[in-house]
Amino acid sequence: MGYLGLLIGYLIILLTPIVGMWNKRFKDLGLNPTHAFIPFLNYFQLLKACKLPKYWVIFLIFPGVQFYMWASLNVTYIRKFGEFGIKETIMGILFPYPVFINIAKKPEQYKVAEATNWDVAKQVDARTPSDHVALFFALPIVGHVLAVPFSMLGFKRKPGKKSIIKEWGDAFVFALIAAAVIRTYVFEPYKIPTGSMEKTLLVGDQLFVDKITYGPRVPMTPFSFPIFHNMIPYLNINSYSTVQTIPYTRVPGFRGVDRNDVVVFNFPAGDTAIMDPRMPYGLIGHNYYEILRNVSFHNCCIREGHDIAFFEDNYNYYLNKTRKEFEDGKVYSYRVDQEDYDRGYVACGGLVTRPVDKKENYIKRCVAIPGDEIKIINQVLFVNGEEAYKPEHMQKNPVPTPFGAYQPEKSLADFNEYVKDPYVRMRTPISYYPIFPNDSQYNWTEDNFGPLRIPKKGDVVALTKLNIPIYRRIITAFEGHTLEEKEDGFYIDGKKTEKYTVQMNYYWMMGDNRNGSADSRFWGFVPEDHIVGHAAFTWLSVDQQKGMFGGGMRWKRMFNKIK
Repeated sequence: MGYLGLLIGYLIILLTPIVGMWNKRFKDLGLNPTHAFIPFLNYFQLLKACKLPKYWVIFLIFPGVQFYMWASLNVTYIRKFGEFGIKETIMGILFPYPVFINIAKKPEQYKVAEATNWDVAKQVDARTPSDHVALFFALPIVGHVLAVPFSMLGFKRKPGKKSIIKEWGDAFVFALIAAAVIRTYVFEPYKIPTGSMEKTLLVGDQLFVDKITYGPRVPMTPFSFPIFHNMIPYLNINSYSTVQTIPYTRVPGFRGVDRNDVVVFNFPAGDTAIMDPRMPYGLIGHNYYEILRNVSFHNCCIREGHDIAFFEDNYNYYLNKTRKEFEDGKVYSYRVDQEDYDRGYVACGGLVTRPVDKKENYIKRCVAIPGDEIKIINQVLFVNGEEAYKPEHMQKNPVPTPFGAYQPEKSLADFNEYVKDPYVRMRTPISYYPIFPNDSQYNWTEDNFGPLRIPKKGDVVALTKLNIPIYRRIITAFEGHTLEEKEDGFYIDGKKTEKYTVQMNYYWMMGDNRNGSADSRFWGFVPEDHIVGHAAFTWLSVDQQKGMFGGGMRWKRMFNKIK
């Protein structure tokens, strides 16, 4: 659909006053009727007539919040003519045109209403149901959970003041719009969840991600609820809709990503996830593709008892079989309790796919930029042949190998001998070719890796059986082409070719805790359209074990610039 969806969205906003025949009633509001035909001026004049902040019209411009503001202004217009019905309020939010046309054609029925007198019970009662509707659309369920108890407890408002429901509804709508604009285009808070960046960043550090330096990315899925990134916790439903999508677009910033920047980005391997209804955000791990490989290996070599050679000869068969099992809600490993073991599998919620801007957020250091060549020798990183920058607090804190994990240099017999108890073995995590490009042709490890060139926009690469694992996801997942690998060569979008032209810039991200970080060494490149922003400074830091009120405040880390 490309930019067509965005264009249609703006056309809806621009044409609403014209289709709704606002010009018929602008005179009754003390406004010039011809102004109803002028885009944005019509909304500006409505705000002026209703004595609301006129700068609100600016929010109609920003993708991601424009329809929140549009709906709010539509309801404002309807209420200005005395209509407070539940049905009309819902229509004002979702599809206002029939109500607008009635207001235009029935001036004797729809008089210009004076501002609500909040001391007159009849006027308050007439609008209360629609205020509840508006509050529900502003913050579903939670808004009422917060506001209704105050009303039921009989909190009295001051003379002439709005009801609690109305106050909270207005506050939530504006807060959502303002927060969405700030989070999307200026800065966004982010909490460090793991130790992959220690000791540069610690678990419990809360920081601000600067969106302006690299240029803010226009939301790719503008229909979303700003408070939640991709899932509404515990309900395990998407907080966004793909009814309207926007191609990757970035507002110009001050500069691009520099080598050694600390960067927040969308997890490149997070386009698919396995749902787990028991988890607050419904995920069985973030890296679906790693889980798919591992469980496929588990199903073939442990569940069915085949050897490694058999698995590698039938690799795609087991991947497809395991993928189908995931879709059917079954995971035949990663069992965490007796119930899973008795059932024979973990009951999951199937697979969910995610657009780029709704993948999980990660934070790492960009150690190589487009066109760089990297190599790791005995844990030492080299970029373009020179030893790379070492962050002041960089460390090598080894993470124990998962219990019984399979390594390519070990035999399955060794694995089975090591883990003899079948119950233990069935719940043992397995890491099958964990290092990028996750292919048996490469014997790279996290400590000895490469050499590897970081793809740059415009690079023309010759496609071979050796390098296709490196470029496979670039061609398909990131740049949207179909790829067929046949005996006689490679076919992209149905055409046979021996080369491919890279369409985006790519980056290589690594954690400062080099042996305690799942980073590009495990899942590969970060495309430019996945870049969220530059990690600017920590504004709060709390030791998670002690808690904020248990002496866990790290005062010296507050308002520190991230280097």
